[in-house]
Amino acid sequence: MVSSLEKQAGRIEVIDVLRGFTLLGIILVHMTEQYYAGQAPEQYANFASKGLMDNIVSGFVGIFVQGKFYMIFSFLFGLSFYLQLSKSDGSIGFVTRFFWRLLILFGIGFVHHLHYRGDILTIYATLGIGLLLTYRLPDKYLLVIALLLVLNVPSLLIRLKDVIWNPANSGNPFMSADQNSLLAYYNTLKSGTYIEILKANFSEFSSKTDFQIASGRVYITLGLFLLGLYAGRKNIFEDFESKKSFFKKLLKGSLWTLLGCVLFSAAFFGGAQALGLILSDQLQWMVGGEVYDVFNAAFATIYTMGVVLLFQKEKWKPRLMHFYAVGRMGLTTYLMQTFFGVLIFFSIGFGLFGEIGSSIAFAVAISLYIVQIQFSKFWLKHFEYGIFEWLWRSLTYLRIQPLRKATNLKVVTS
Repeated sequence: MVSSLEKQAGRIEVIDVLRGFTLLGIILVHMTEQYYAGQAPEQYANFASKGLMDNIVSGFVGIFVQGKFYMIFSFLFGLSFYLQLSKSDGSIGFVTRFFWRLLILFGIGFVHHLHYRGDILTIYATLGIGLLLTYRLPDKYLLVIALLLVLNVPSLLIRLKDVIWNPANSGNPFMSADQNSLLAYYNTLKSGTYIEILKANFSEFSSKTDFQIASGRVYITLGLFLLGLYAGRKNIFEDFESKKSFFKKLLKGSLWTLLGCVLFSAAFFGGAQALGLILSDQLQWMVGGEVYDVFNAAFATIYTMGVVLLFQKEKWKPRLMHFYAVGRMGLTTYLMQTFFGVLIFFSIGFGLFGEIGSSIAFAVAISLYIVQIQFSKFWLKHFEYGIFEWLWRSLTYLRIQPLRKATNLKVVTS
């Protein structure tokens, strides 16, 4: 019989493996978009496409990676909140400490954003307050709210309102961006000084907020936080054998959902074109946006269930454990990826922004991630936490936490 301690250790392992796997997807997206994180000016719209191979790689990342892995990352953030909550009594002391943790995370994210406007830490820190406001909700209400947000129902209703009452609007708000502003930002990354890049990214806070709201990512991310909290309550990563059937059903259902999204899109948009119907921009934005969100959610579920199910197989577990160390020090891994991305692409580094294509950037991403795997394994042999996890923990408790592993402790087994 497996002891509760062993089950807990296994649960933590697969969570860190999932986080590490997610960070692979994140670096692939960020590197292939060359850490630009936004809409490029029209004259440089294809700055990362130098040939056929670049187009193939961009298409692959767009279909199989982009928009999927941040969802898993967000889900795991909510799950981590539950793991912290389960070790406390849920009192005002826990709420205060977690709120303080969020403030520290926002500070780290703020510095990160000044170097890379695609930062998610400030968003997580802000939306994390939602966990504190909802963690006492009954399971059924928590699940319903989480699913409505994950499926981006708030954005769907807002877009439906526009279809009915504002049909003359242009639809997708990202198609009407000011080209002069886009060009100025592009040129800053391409040839600006360090201070100019910091200033440019500081001014991008408002546009990042606009994107989060207009795209619905703010709702989806919060929904994934709540879904992670719900999954933690249900001990979803404990006693795998009893849940294997559920995981397989969820995997199968997600595959059917994926197929349904493809068929629906082909029927709706292809059918309208075949019949000569002209769909308003607002209607295309509403339908296409919702299908895209469901498509991404289904893909993210497939990846998650696939990793969880494979992790139970004797041959696959050692292979997947390569993701464990990078996942365990996920914050450090994430920030290190940005450091190398800025160094490689921006003018303050090697200045390769727009000079190489997606295929080379993809290969660089894989190479850097492999280096991160080896570095993380080495680091955790000697230290308890990643450097930024240690910093976050030390600031949380307002005292220096032990970093180096003790070498004089003996493991006692019965």
